[in-house]
Amino acid sequence: MKTQTQKVSMAEKIGYSLGDGSANLIFQMMMMFQLFFYTDVFGIKATAAGMILLVARIFDAFVDPVVGILSDRTNTRWGKYRPWLLWTAIPFAVFFILAFTTPDLSERGKIIYAGITYTLLMSIYSFNNTPYASLGGVMTSDIKERTSITSIRFVAATIAQFVVQGLTLPLVSKFAGESGDKGHGWLCTISLFAVIGFVFLVITFFSSRER
Repeated sequence: MKTQTQKVSMAEKIGYSLGDGSANLIFQMMMMFQLFFYTDVFGIKATAAGMILLVARIFDAFVDPVVGILSDRTNTRWGKYRPWLLWTAIPFAVFFILAFTTPDLSERGKIIYAGITYTLLMSIYSFNNTPYASLGGVMTSDIKERTSITSIRFVAATIAQFVVQGLTLPLVSKFAGESGDKGHGWLCTISLFAVIGFVFLVITFFSSRER
């Protein structure tokens, strides 16, 4: 029996790739700057900050399989996986901003705040990225097209990585202004990235199709 060829347009491939660009704006920020932000900007001790990151990752290890089960059992007119991109777009942006916000709290309050917001951000990342990765496998049954989709997706992820690495600290410095308010600088920078990430996820939702 001949397998039906399912071609995917370049516009759809690029639209899908923006989802990984969005995820990497957040993921790379967490990997590269979260610990630095907690210790040098928010004022949390390094040992406490390290424990927050460790506990959140352990918790996330239990979240991932749950997300996989839920997304596989999802049935909507948009498909199984696409809806999750839309459902998580706003929470993703909100918790991204909250995880890099510096409320005036006691030392214990800062630790609790950081622990809650970072854990929730990691969880939302799983609820977004696990279905996103699965979406790429159901956009087409054509192996060559899947390879092309993956290649373009990785290009978007790499660009996002370079943006985070190269622009984060200059933007923080610019937004901090002459007063040198690092907290304000980080809040403005993360808010900018969060808005871009939100827009990218919405584009991915509307441009991608499950077949």
